[in-house]
Amino acid sequence: MIHRIISTTASRLLIALVNLTVVWMAARSLGAEGMGTISLIILGISINQMVSALVGGSALVYLVPRHPLMQLLMPAWVWAVIVSAAGSLLLDWFSLVPHGFILDLFWISLLQSYFSINQNVLLGKEKVFHFNLMAVLQVVILLVSLVVLFAGFSMYSVRAYIIALYISFGCVFLISYSLIFNYIDRRQGWNWQILRETFRFGGYLQAAGFMQLFNYRLSYYIIEKYFDRATLGVFSIGVQISESVWIISKSIAMVQYARIANSRDPVYSRDLTAAFIRITTLLTLVILGFLLILPSGFFVLIFRSDFSNLHQVILSLSAGILAIAISLMLSHYFSGSGKPWHNTISSGVGLIFTLLLGFVLIPRMGITGAGITSSVAYTAGTVYQLIVFVRVSGAKWKSLQPFGKDYLKVLQLLKKETGLFDNM
Repeated sequence: MIHRIISTTASRLLIALVNLTVVWMAARSLGAEGMGTISLIILGISINQMVSALVGGSALVYLVPRHPLMQLLMPAWVWAVIVSAAGSLLLDWFSLVPHGFILDLFWISLLQSYFSINQNVLLGKEKVFHFNLMAVLQVVILLVSLVVLFAGFSMYSVRAYIIALYISFGCVFLISYSLIFNYIDRRQGWNWQILRETFRFGGYLQAAGFMQLFNYRLSYYIIEKYFDRATLGVFSIGVQISESVWIISKSIAMVQYARIANSRDPVYSRDLTAAFIRITTLLTLVILGFLLILPSGFFVLIFRSDFSNLHQVILSLSAGILAIAISLMLSHYFSGSGKPWHNTISSGVGLIFTLLLGFVLIPRMGITGAGITSSVAYTAGTVYQLIVFVRVSGAKWKSLQPFGKDYLKVLQLLKKETGLFDNM
């Protein structure tokens, strides 16, 4: 287990570095306004993918070990097409995607959804190495494509970014499908009972994910409404830099979810989650602290003068970034334990605060108000999860504190549990 966490963290670190390079190249080439346009397109893709994941999302990780794969894939494929088409039309109808990009929104949403389905199958099979490899390949291909389009063809436009997305998601979809091909038994057909279970379980997860997406990104639409595309571009870059702090927590959470989903021992699941919360909190604080000491001039030097306000965005988001790092452990505990409705409620709590504060603070305080809104919303949802986790699992509050005297016991627990599933 430990080697999986280390390899996953290394993969996430590489992905974060490549993503930051992509952000840097795009920001330098397209400016704040261009980044604002790209952020809206990517947000539209994320909304489509989130609804598509109702059937083909992380519920597959839980269901793949329990059901024939073809009976899970067929409805996921069909649902992805329906959602990508309907979602793109609706977003265009409400002018929530930049004009002229509706077809791109459909095709990239579909490619990303199909790739995500393959990824969740790999994770459900505990093929963590292949999961990580595909994730790394996607961002590397994106970076290489951008370098070729920017430097080789002098395409300094949003269209170049869109073409790079096509290339990257198209390639990794084909490769990832080849990795799951041998698991598919084509003699299996539709199973309506499994389809109902998929919708039921996926419904809880994606209702939570959909609300959480708006917790993360509703501020984008509010900023564009009250300010301009360039201001949105600055905020979106600040968000991406801040969220890179989640490298370790996302890596741990992914391995945690696969382990808990394949476990039948509630005590093991509880203790593993508590240990990961402690480690995640400590490491996130260290990384976040380093990010906060960087001066504003550093970001101007790295990007352009358009992005001089990045430091205040990161500062206003910092409390929320720590909260979400903890929330990731709790969310994967509830999902892996078959209790995803707690994540739905948590996201709903956060969304209430986003709606209450977003339309008040953002018009008055701009991007700083957006960061504060996000921090309050993230923290509120995490507090709910912590309270429920302690109540339903029997965990002690002391076991979640990152600076307790028995911290070495946490490491001993992880070492002991490393071999627990070696023969699974």
